[in-house]
Amino acid sequence: MTENGTHNGVSNGTTSEPSALSEQELEAINETWTLIWNDKKNNGIELFIKLFTHFPESQNFFKDFKGLPIEEVREHKKLRAHALSVMYALKSFIDNLDDEETLDALVRKNAQNHAERGVGEREVKMLLPAFLELLNEQLQEKTTDLHKSAWTKLFGVIALVAREEQNHLK
Repeated sequence: MTENGTHNGVSNGTTSEPSALSEQELEAINETWTLIWNDKKNNGIELFIKLFTHFPESQNFFKDFKGLPIEEVREHKKLRAHALSVMYALKSFIDNLDDEETLDALVRKNAQNHAERGVGEREVKMLLPAFLELLNEQLQEKTTDLHKSAWTKLFGVIALVAREEQNHLK
């Protein structure tokens, strides 16, 4: 935690907060993100296909995908658009890991937009296994514990903010 009560820019004000990202973890996120970002459209689609495969109920958050076979979802133009949007959101978070105020505002805005649709902490946490699987594929099975812990912490902070924003709606 930094002096102003934030974790790499995202304040959470709770006692169950994840620990701050170390310099090594920040480097691990930045170096591995480059691999994901280089093929952002396809990797974004694969991220959602993995999410829908691991957690089929998550497909129901998207009215256009309800009841569709996974291969039809894969080819759906709205999946391509949303997947790319998610990749750009993640990039904006990663690009601002060193700018606490901006990072906090970006994560909160994203969490607010999703909370209004019933997507919150649980769903963010559901995305992590899919992301780690995608990362492992991109690293050709060479994902380290450092990579996993760094991304787990980042997703943990995003999930925590999602929970806070869901609670504000109640």
